[in-house]
Formats: sequence, C-alpha cells, structure tokens
Amino acid sequence: MSLGSAETLDEAEAAATLVRLDALIGWAQAQQARVVARVEELVNRKAQALLPSDQAAGAVLSATAAEVGAALRLPHMTAMRLVSESGKLTQERSATLAHLSVGAVTYPHARVLLEELQFVPPEDAPAFEGEALRDARTRTAAQLSRRVRVLRERRYPDTIRQRHRDALTKRRVWLEPAPDGMACLGAMMAAEKGMALFTALSAAARARRKGGDERTMDQLRTDLLTGTLLGAPGPDGLRLTEPSGPLSRPGPIGAAGNGTAGDPSGPAADPAGAAADSAAGPSGPAADPDSDLAGVKAEIMVIINADTLFGANDQPAELTGYGPISADAARRLARQSSYWTGLVQDPASGEILAVGRRRKVPAGLARWLRARDATCRFPGCSVTAARSEIDHTVPWSHGGTTDHDNLAHLCPKHHRLKSQGFWKACQRKPGQLTWRSVLGESYTTDPELSLKPQQADPGQEAKREAWLENARRRRFPAVPAPGQSMASPATPDIPPPF
Repeated sequence: MSLGSAETLDEAEAAATLVRLDALIGWAQAQQARVVARVEELVNRKAQALLPSDQAAGAVLSATAAEVGAALRLPHMTAMRLVSESGKLTQERSATLAHLSVGAVTYPHARVLLEELQFVPPEDAPAFEGEALRDARTRTAAQLSRRVRVLRERRYPDTIRQRHRDALTKRRVWLEPAPDGMACLGAMMAAEKGMALFTALSAAARARRKGGDERTMDQLRTDLLTGTLLGAPGPDGLRLTEPSGPLSRPGPIGAAGNGTAGDPSGPAADPAGAAADSAAGPSGPAADPDSDLAGVKAEIMVIINADTLFGANDQPAELTGYGPISADAARRLARQSSYWTGLVQDPASGEILAVGRRRKVPAGLARWLRARDATCRFPGCSVTAARSEIDHTVPWSHGGTTDHDNLAHLCPKHHRLKSQGFWKACQRKPGQLTWRSVLGESYTTDPELSLKPQQADPGQEAKREAWLENARRRRFPAVPAPGQSMASPATPDIPPPF
C-alpha cells in the first residue's frame, strides 16, 4: 500500500495505513538501533588508539553517547540510554529486535522488555522473552509492563529485594524550569517515604483549610513544602511535625543565597553593569509566599542592567539557569546581595570587554562565565554551570589565556572526553564554541546569554539620570557618577548599593 494523500483515505484505508506506518516506524527504529551499535564499534576502535586498553573500555559508552547525542540533538543521558538499549537489542535481545523490525511490537514495548528482563536469570531469559513477545501482540506497553512484572515476580520472587536495592541507588531530586516564572521540583525516593511526606503535607494543609485559610490544597502543600525546606518561619507557627521532628516550621519562601546581578546591556551612555551575589539572612514572614526569598542558602545568579536595578525601567532580568524574570523579582534579589561584579560592554556589538578583576579565573570572571554559559557547553548537554568545570578551550599549557574568550564550562564527563582527545573545540567568537567529534562531525554551540545593546527610548536618559542622582544623594556606595564604571579592574568585588 502506498500513501498518496491522507485527505483521500476512506475509513478502511485510514486504519490500515496507520498500521503500516507504525510498522514502518518500528522498522526504522530497529535500523537505528543497529546503526547506533555500529557507531559504538567505530568509537571503540578510536578509543583503543587514543587510550590505554584499561581506560578505553570505560570511555566507549560515554564517547558513543556524545557522538550519537550530537548527531540526533539528544541530551547526553537520553543518548546514553539509546546507546545502551541499542547494544542490548543487537547483542542480547535479538528476538525483540526482529519483532520490532516487522512492526509486531513498538519501541515502547521493546523498552519494557529490556527493563523487565534485567532480573530474569540468563538461562531462562530467551523463553521468558518469547512468552512476553506473544503477550505484546494484544497489549499496550503499559499493559505489557504490568503483565511481565506479575509473571516475573511470581516465578522469581527472590528478585524483588534485589530490584528494590537497585532502584534505591537511583534516587534523585531534579528541577525543571516551567513557564511564567515557575519551576517543577521532583524527587524519586522509596515509596513509603514519598507517601509519608505527601500525607504529612496533606494533613497540614487540611488543618490550615479548617482554620479558614482560603488557599487550595495544592497551593498549601506547595507553600508548606517550600517553607519547611527553606526554614522560613510561618506566620502562624504551623509545623508539619513536632519541633523535634525532621521537618521544621512551614512558612513563606524566603530570601538569601548568592545571586549575580549585573546585565551590562544598558544604554550606550553607561555600558557598565554590575553582578551581585546575594547572601542576606532570612527575612520576616510575608503575606505573599512568593514575595520574599528568605532561607535560600545556595548561590543564585541574576543579570540586571543598571537602569532596571535603580527603577528607571522595568526591562526583565536574567535568572541564570532559568531565563527572564520580572524586574521586581530581580530588584528584590539585588537588595539582598552581598557581592557584585562589574561588567563593561561594547555598546555597539554587545560583546563583554572587561569582567571584574584580572587574575587567574577571578571570582568576578567565574561569575560572569556561569551567567553566560548557564550549562555545560558541549552539544546538547544541559548540566548546569554550577555542576560544571571552567575549561581553557586552548589549554593553558599550550599558551591559552585565562580570558572569557578562551574559557567555557564543561561538565566532568564532557571535560574528560575533550581531555582524552575524543572531541576538540575552538572559540571563533567569544563564547561560541565549535566542536569536532571523534568521527569528524562539526557542531557549534552558542552561549545561553546573548547580551545585545538596548535601544534607548526618548526621554529615558533624563529619567535615568534622575534616578542615579537620587541614589548618589542617598550615599549608595556603588552608584557611579556619569562615565564611571560600577567596578574598576583594580578594585575587589564591592558590596551592593542597598
């Protein structure tokens, strides 16, 4: 059957075509698994030539994932999973791969079998796989997962404890940015602990509701969780547990941590910006649980230009690792800052010309690089800059300088791949990295933060000067006179003007 135009299909043809297309997708995914396995073989040959044999074996999976991830625009861990699954399909689960090739199962079905067969004894795996494949013909992937799990646990009950131990080693907490100034905090943990935490949050929320609180249960659970973890005192002293328990008093989100403010993208008349590290102590309760940040102890970084900082405009600021935030939120963080880094920007091109003090990866330069990069600069990698290392693109030992146009963040695994010679990088423009892979492919990554000069609004300059003059009269020490920079290269990082 050939597909001409989807609009011309009748009822019978539409259903039949869907089935054929699904089979075609399965065939393509089976071929992809075979090609990925071949890429792993090729990378293994390169590894044997680049590294001693005892190191090559351990580097192959990560190096293959880097190659595959860059080619398919996949995050590193997603690529790692694809490489691992492709290896298992081609080497251990050939029956499943054959069924995928002809459309008898889908890739989600194949993934279920790969996961559930891990704890079946090797000698029994082929027969168990065949039985599961027969069940897959009439079941969805979710139904197949439940069916195979029941069969396995009935036949091999001793594996339950082993699987739980294996799953427990993968416990983790993660953060996903969401639109409109929000984020999703998730956790993978033991089931009984997750239920205990949710039950405690729900009980405390119900008590608050009975006391007349008009917030929804979801809103209360969220506010109780953030207040408890951040240690901010609640307005009514409500606790999830007794004072001696592991959870403290819930309350509004609170303040402090280290932030970096300092967007040099202001008007050409004053191209200097400032970067601030916020580290104030907890503030008092607020009526709005999101109106303060007291209790945050980790470093956060914010880029804000001088005009926005002093209220001359309401341009959004940049929260490193998240994206744009409101001017009001940025100013609240700036008021609690302890450290600032001066940034000088070319008003025409937007390029950063100077960053704080000049010494080997100075604190100001490191803060600017974290703001600029936000994540590891390897193609497709989203590991945050806070968990990455500052790398000399041209090695220091080969004459590379410690300047922002020769430095970039790399997470440990991709830093290692570069150091081992699998990948090579150069910066054609400051912050723009061009990579060449072990198989000779080329990729370019741009910095997360691209600072462009803002267009000056009519009348903006007069308003700006009025705000700065008012700030100087109030003796804010870091407010510059016209023509002065927020921080000169000869001075240390200065305290914020609040």
